[in-house]
Order: sequence, then structure tokens, then C-alpha cells
Amino acid sequence: LPVDMVELTRHAARQLYAPRRLAVGTAGVSQIGVQSRPIAGLLRGANVEAVPVGQWRSANLYVTAVRITNLSRYALEVPLEQVRGRWIAATAQHGRIGPTGTDTDTTAIYLVCERSFESCL
Repeated sequence: LPVDMVELTRHAARQLYAPRRLAVGTAGVSQIGVQSRPIAGLLRGANVEAVPVGQWRSANLYVTAVRITNLSRYALEVPLEQVRGRWIAATAQHGRIGPTGTDTDTTAIYLVCERSFESCL
């Protein structure tokens, strides 16, 4: 049974952030491969490194988790409206990330599309 984009995003977040014992599978969701190489300019105007770290699929929906690391010495509001690509939804794990080199300089964003990550960029 396919899941909706909210449940698909929740599944991806659990896979990244939940303790292993809680990061269980979701019926109807399967992990698919994604190239883990930095995507230049994924967040327009933001000095960040963006690296896909996982992709999952349910029926015709895909969600990709992208690790966002702030490269600036200033804190940053994660600019979801500046994400390059054709996404149905974009969700940030944390809405604000700290300056580079701090414990809070990294978060994840979850991008939902009707095709694979590379096809939606």
C-alpha cells in the first residue's frame, strides 16, 4: 500500500535521526540508491554544502534526504523557497543552522518528487 508524502518524509527522517531500534521500515516504502556527491547550488544564494544521503520510494513518490552543512560564519535560516529543482514538497529537519564549525552547522532537508532525485534537479 503506497504512503503519502508526509509519511514518506517521516520515514526518511526516522532513517537519519532515530535510534536504530526505532528506524524500522515502513510498509510500502523501499530504499533506492542515490549518488552521495555534493550538489552545487542546490540552495540558491546560500553558502552551504548539499549532499544527498538517502532516497526512498513509495509508488510514484520519491523522497531524498539531503545533508545541508553551513559553510558561512553566520547562522542561516534554511531557505526552502530557494531550493533548485521541481519538488512537490521540501521540509527541513531544523529551520535554522549555526555557523560553520559549530555543533549546529548541519541539518537535513527532505525533498519530495514524482521522479528520482536526479530527474527533479
